[in-house]
Amino acid sequence: MKYLAVTAIFVTSLLMVTIVQANADKVYSAQGYPYKLLINRADEVKIFYREHKSGIYCYVQVSRKGEKMTSEEVEVTAEQFEQLPLASCLPRKAAKVILASTFSQYF
Repeated sequence: MKYLAVTAIFVTSLLMVTIVQANADKVYSAQGYPYKLLINRADEVKIFYREHKSGIYCYVQVSRKGEKMTSEEVEVTAEQFEQLPLASCLPRKAAKVILASTFSQYF
């Protein structure tokens, strides 16, 4: 009986991990510098967004070596977001600042 309960918990946990992984979308950037290099240097680049009547509010979180940097939230149109999600949510100037910080010993 104990073995059955442990097996059921294990299978449920495995399914939850699979479901969470299935909901993560991978987006690739064709924007070149600084976005491509930032993606390559980071462990993880996440775009957080929420839809609103007037457009989309979004920001970007970059993780590298356990450290996280978060950009300022910006408002973009749905069309901008659909065409260039990373570039529209992370202005070029901010992307350069985050990219430069990835070369420091602390990030």
